[in-house]
Amino acid sequence: MTTVTGSGLKGRRLVLMLSLVVVAACLFGLTAYRVTYGTFAFWTEPPRIRWCGRDYLPSHGTVLTHAEVEQQRAALPGDQPYPMVQVAKLPPVVGAPVLASVTPPATRDRLHVPCAMIVYLQVGPDAYRPYVLSGGP
Repeated sequence: MTTVTGSGLKGRRLVLMLSLVVVAACLFGLTAYRVTYGTFAFWTEPPRIRWCGRDYLPSHGTVLTHAEVEQQRAALPGDQPYPMVQVAKLPPVVGAPVLASVTPPATRDRLHVPCAMIVYLQVGPDAYRPYVLSGGP
């Protein structure tokens, strides 16, 4: 028969507490991802992208090359086409890049427009799914 000493019991409690913290953090992360992107599935295209305080919905059936993205971006109305930059990754940190032509804050404030009208999720080596702004400016 084995007896558990005070230090052995403390070690087990510490491992149990750390395990509970890790599980709670994972559940929190999954819930936050679900609330933000509308899905638990990290491996599929999300039904929406939440960025810059706005929701963007996918343009179904349309996948563009980088050249087509640049053509589409240049055709958008505005003072000038702003450079395309990476604004996020989906899933965060390790996922696919999300690109947008971001309107500068001063212009957004002056004209009362969103950060971008369209964001592009990279879904392949030279393939981008457009996500369009949900609602109006």
